[in-house]
Amino acid sequence: MKKKAGQAPSYNRVTEPGNKQLVPVNNTSNKVRVSSSEASKVVPAKAPARSGQSASKSTAVSKQVKADPKKGKGSVKSTARAAKHSTKRAKSKKKGAIIAISVVAALLLAAGGVYYYLYSTGFFKPTIEVTMADGTLMKIKVEEAYAELMTDKFFSGTVIDGIEVGGMTVDEAFNAVSTTLPDKPLDIDIKLNLEGKKIPVDFSDASFEYNTREVVEDAFTKFRPLNDTDLVQLTECYNGMEQLKNTPQEYETAYTVQIEGVSKKVHGILDPLILEYATVQDARIEEFDKETRTFTITPEQVGYVLDIDGTADAVKKLFDSKKYTGVINVPTVLKEPEVTEAMLNDEFGLIGEMTTKCSNNSNRNNNISKACEYINGTILEPGDKFSFNKVVGQRTYDRGFKEANVILGGQYEKGLGGGVCQASSTLFNAVAKSDLKVIQRNNHAWPSDYVLTGCDATVNWPDLDFQFENDSDFQVIISMWFDWSDLTVHAEIYGKKFPDGQYIKLESNIINTVKYGANEYVEDKTMEAGKKETIRAGHDGYTARIYKVWFDKDGNEIKREEYYTTTYKAWGPRVKVGVLKADGTYATINKETGELTDPTATPTPTPGGGTTTVTATPTTASQPTAQDTPTNTPTTAPAEPTTDPGGGGSGEGGSGSEGGSGEGGSSGENV
Repeated sequence: MKKKAGQAPSYNRVTEPGNKQLVPVNNTSNKVRVSSSEASKVVPAKAPARSGQSASKSTAVSKQVKADPKKGKGSVKSTARAAKHSTKRAKSKKKGAIIAISVVAALLLAAGGVYYYLYSTGFFKPTIEVTMADGTLMKIKVEEAYAELMTDKFFSGTVIDGIEVGGMTVDEAFNAVSTTLPDKPLDIDIKLNLEGKKIPVDFSDASFEYNTREVVEDAFTKFRPLNDTDLVQLTECYNGMEQLKNTPQEYETAYTVQIEGVSKKVHGILDPLILEYATVQDARIEEFDKETRTFTITPEQVGYVLDIDGTADAVKKLFDSKKYTGVINVPTVLKEPEVTEAMLNDEFGLIGEMTTKCSNNSNRNNNISKACEYINGTILEPGDKFSFNKVVGQRTYDRGFKEANVILGGQYEKGLGGGVCQASSTLFNAVAKSDLKVIQRNNHAWPSDYVLTGCDATVNWPDLDFQFENDSDFQVIISMWFDWSDLTVHAEIYGKKFPDGQYIKLESNIINTVKYGANEYVEDKTMEAGKKETIRAGHDGYTARIYKVWFDKDGNEIKREEYYTTTYKAWGPRVKVGVLKADGTYATINKETGELTDPTATPTPTPGGGTTTVTATPTTASQPTAQDTPTNTPTTAPAEPTTDPGGGGSGEGGSGSEGGSGEGGSSGENV
């Protein structure tokens, strides 16, 4: 039996058998006689504690001797005999006592041998009553039960991860279970849900740690008693061991997942998407059908501020809850766009338009139509600037333009792209009615009769340009075309509609008029001396103030804003005088009168006599009054100038107070 140091055995000792009383044998046949003198010397022997009766008799004898002192010799002799008899009797008793002691010693020796035998065979060792697997009760020595329970092998009926390990040592069981465990018991499948887009996170570098050793050792300690002295616990453990044979005890190993760098992995995925998702995209017009003037709208895109650290924390919490598969929603803060598809469908539409009438000049109308083609369908984002020269480009043959009248040096000349100013002026009026910001605008040298006085916008490549900016918060689309059926130019501006059906009209007020002066005479060395031809009609000067007038949907004026004040200088008629003489030399002229100053000059006679002088009646543009309002179609179409430019022409820049140009020098204007 195993014992702890310094601890006495705890088993129950068997009670030793009790000592039986030895009764001395009393032999009365042996009588002893003694003399009185001897009797007086006799000291009665003490009988054993168990012989009370004999002691009493001895005392009586002694008393009897002392009680008869008066008797004679006979008495003394009688006493001596009694003493002698008593001595014999004492010896006899002593001998009996020795025999009795010997018998007892022999019995004790025999009993000790039996006891030793029983003790050596464990007869007196403690036992416990246990319940066996089949339900029977059995008494078993404590020492044997403890030894059986403290074996280094697993009890039968111990199952770990489905493996019966009964009869194995701890190391054998550990190895048997470990060989069945996979290196990667599961696949970690984590996805980040970013506004409907699921993005996987790579955790393939995760490691797994099993608790196999802990489970095996824990299973081994089941039903192992702490010591051999607690018989209650010992009994319970033995009963439990036996019950394992009927009902096995199953154990399951577990594992922990070691995942490093969760935050780093999440940042690695989401950081590159910060700008993409933070960008707010307004709904926009993606395409414009020039024929049907319909739009294709790309829906808006909302923006998001990504909570990347919050996402990483959510992944960690999922792992902490022993879950390794799932979809984590990325926390975001929504950023709304300013323009939505619904807003465009509801608020986007026609905001300004203008139509002007053209003359019947094919080359000029070709140039106007070509300019409209280049402009048509232009889309301006909020903040974008429009440049007529940039969009239409240089007027060349290769780009489809033809020669028509242009103003050069204060008079009409043939040039590529003549007439495109009517396209720029028509567009300027539509822009003004759309309440968009004009950046650059130049007026003609004199008013054009296809728009109100002060509402023209001349252009010339590359120095004179018409520019405006989309200063609204919606896109702006320009639609322009030339209608050959009625020779009209159309400009439409689409954008954010004015509230409550409001609209704008332009109004021109002439606040000052200057009559043109005397004729201007210029030499013409290609024309016969003395011949005269008016090459520019006289034009009065004007100062015109333009107003933008706002109306409600019912046509009631809401407000008016001063828009532009434009000044056109007065231009006297220009007459060219021929100075080429018959001998090939040149005459001189008086620039105030146009007369030749060379007396040798001989005017060429005409069939009717006199000199040939071509004159033209000066014309002036139709002047609107303060009550005039713009109209899309002029009451009279401008005539294409022949020898006299006539109506519809334009001259070199005036001195408009806003955006007007000074005298044009040799720049020219595309009238």
